[in-house]
Amino acid sequence: MTYRQIINAVLRRLREDSIGSDWSGALIDAAGPSDYQVLIGDFVNEVKREVEDAWDWTSLRRIETVATVADTRSYNLPSTSQRTRTLSVQEQEQGQMLQGVPDSWIRSTQYPTDSSGIPSYFSINGVSSGLLTAQLYPKPDGVYNINFYMLDPQDDLTNATDTLTCPEFPVIMGVWARAIAERGEDGGTLSDMAQMQYQQALSDAIQQDVGRHSDEVIWNGV
Repeated sequence: MTYRQIINAVLRRLREDSIGSDWSGALIDAAGPSDYQVLIGDFVNEVKREVEDAWDWTSLRRIETVATVADTRSYNLPSTSQRTRTLSVQEQEQGQMLQGVPDSWIRSTQYPTDSSGIPSYFSINGVSSGLLTAQLYPKPDGVYNINFYMLDPQDDLTNATDTLTCPEFPVIMGVWARAIAERGEDGGTLSDMAQMQYQQALSDAIQQDVGRHSDEVIWNGV
């Protein structure tokens, strides 16, 4: 669904006027939508972040391949942000999975002598110009293609035609619950019901996506 469609889905539940057509540019600067409609748009991005952080959604996963350079340990990960999460790392040629370790561990291994070879360990150790940086150990002794399997949350929606990447129904229900609470009905039955429906929608969406990655989930038997 587009940003406008999500906002309108919430507005209909609130029995408020929908936005009739796509606006131009960012919602906050648009002339057509009312202040209340803009507020609902803000809630969409707030709840979107909650939903994105609740699970490692399939729709947010991607691979970023970094080609190493001999004697270079640290690399910026392109198109990442501080919200990006690293799921796993693999060296392409041999298929070896790199083990995640603390940055302090990699620093300690450099002394008294440093090692070079095919990287076996990695750490996400900082941010450079808004991009996550990774350190590898051993220090690469040549060119290796390293696959970083990452979960990359979507930027805030701004334009009418921006399309939501994570599951839409939990976002709609979460915004509806937040809008009811904002109206001052947060102590009533309707607010409680809306919050419960949001949590149920989120739980259902997670369960559906878990089936695609069952190897990543540990089930505790009773």
